[in-house]
Amino acid sequence: MRTRRTRAATAGIGAAALAAAASGAVLPATSAAEPARQQPPPGCETDCEKVFDLSLPYDVRFTGWRDDSAPGGRSVLAYYIGDELHDSRELPDRGVQDAECGWDGDAQRCAVTYYTGAHSTGALSALLTADRGIEETDSVRGGAPGATLRQLDGNGRPDVALRQSTYDPNYADAPRYWETYLEFEGKFVRTGCGAPEQQPSPAPTEPLYGSCAYY
Repeated sequence: MRTRRTRAATAGIGAAALAAAASGAVLPATSAAEPARQQPPPGCETDCEKVFDLSLPYDVRFTGWRDDSAPGGRSVLAYYIGDELHDSRELPDRGVQDAECGWDGDAQRCAVTYYTGAHSTGALSALLTADRGIEETDSVRGGAPGATLRQLDGNGRPDVALRQSTYDPNYADAPRYWETYLEFEGKFVRTGCGAPEQQPSPAPTEPLYGSCAYY
């Protein structure tokens, strides 16, 4: 279920953002303390924990809320302009974990990591615009814990590294491997995979191009 409260953007936000993008300036999101005025989005008035809170250019905030009180869990993404809730999106059966954003033209392109149970983790791509609010444009999922946001191609927007399992001989004993995705026009494009390994390793800091034919 999606709820939306749309409000016209203040004059000059789009133009200023476009000018910043045209000049090549990258203004990364930064975490900041919750302002006292900020209210939880619909569906998260109770039992929700704020997991991330990003302060974006031009008085925009992007937050993720998670409800762990029910089996399977759910989350709500919220987009604020100034002190007003501009849009929110409910994510059933996905527990948000982390987020990063970067310029996509005159808008903000964000990636959000999440879990979907004891083993699976993933990431979604969302575009934040004043007229359309939060638009989820793609999602990818890994078969093991460890979804991580990375800057892999230097364009200022978050990319993704996912952890997968070979499932051989079984999930508990199987080697695992990393695969990397670059964000391109709102989609996650897989570049390749690393070699399976028994011991955990850090998420890659550059794109992988090896074979993914492990399961």
